[in-house]
Order: sequence, then structure tokens, then C-alpha cells
Amino acid sequence: MNSKNWFNGMWESRGWNQREIDYQWPSPSFPVINVRSGGMGGGRKRVAIGVIAVGDIAIGLVSIGAVSIGVFSLGAVAISWLLSLGAVAMSSYLAGGAVAISNWLSVGAVAVGDLALGAVAIGRTAIGAVGIGESAYGVVVIGIHGLGLIPITVDAVKWVAGLFKSN
Repeated sequence: MNSKNWFNGMWESRGWNQREIDYQWPSPSFPVINVRSGGMGGGRKRVAIGVIAVGDIAIGLVSIGAVSIGVFSLGAVAISWLLSLGAVAMSSYLAGGAVAISNWLSVGAVAVGDLALGAVAIGRTAIGAVGIGESAYGVVVIGIHGLGLIPITVDAVKWVAGLFKSN
């Protein structure tokens, strides 16, 4: 083995720095760990499928990639069942990212979920600068119940209307 090229054949098929990476362990026919990337040169996108998948497009139990789909996903666009983290994150339970959408807890600049925390939060319980939901908390709140600097809630409307009612 040449000491200058110790990595040849270990991690990549065509080189190192900005080139394609193609690694499957324990074997290419049954990849438990699959790392595939088309590189920086604008080549074709590579799909990695495995229990642990890392690639341009990753599909697996744990997936990391530009587009990742799995039980736990991390990437620019992350879609998962339990946990998604990414610029756009969608999940059944937990989502975190610039745009986070989930059925339970969402945390992000724009958060949509049962419990939403973010600059713009939309959910049953919403906490954010702008909160929209059944119970909303923040600066501007829109919903049935809530507390905020500018409350646009059913409770606030009833309170204002009660000021003008005569006994």
C-alpha cells in the first residue's frame, strides 16, 4: 500500500477531496452502513440505502443527506417517523428546523404541530412571536385562548365586548 494513497479503495471509488464517495459495509450486496455521495462537481446524485445511510439522497433507519428519509433523519429536507432535523423537517413526533412540521412537537422559525415553538408557530398550543392556535402565547396571538401583546383571541373579544354591555 502506498503511504500517499492509503485511502484508495477504502472510502471512495474515484478519489478523495471533492470526488465521489462510495462505501458499503459489510458488503455492497447487504449494506448496513452505506455512504454514497456524488461529490461537489455537480455529478449525478447518489442514493444511499441502508440501516445507516449517508448520501446525497439517504434512505434508512438513520439517514443523513441533502434529502433524507428514515426513522431518524438529518438533512436539508428531512422526512422521518420519530425525529427530523433540517432546513425543512417533517416528522410524526419531533421536528426541528427552519420549517418544522410534525404531529406532536415542532421547533423552528416556522413551526406547525400540536405543540409549536417558533417565530411563527401554528398548532393546538403555539408559542412564538406570532402564535396561531387554540392556545397561543407570544407577541401577536391568534386563537381561542392565549396571552400576548396583541391578543386576537376569542377571550379578548369577549372581554372587550363585556366592557360595553350594560348590566
